Amino acid sequence: MYVRACGLRSREAELLGHLATGADTRHIAQMMFLSEHTIQDHLKSIFAKAGVRNRRTLLTRVAGR
Repeated sequence: MYVRACGLRSREAELLGHLATGADTRHIAQMMFLSEHTIQDHLKSIFAKAGVRNRRTLLTRVAGR
């Protein structure tokens, strides 16, 4: 699984799941009861672990394309 291969923590994996549904930062923050700033920090961490620079590339890799 991609989450395990990248070593994502549970909250990062949860965020990635929301991101895969097409949710934006504001909506994800509301669903996870976090600030938008914290969501951005989590995204930066996910990008670093996955070796990507943006959401589109991350989601493409998650989808296995």
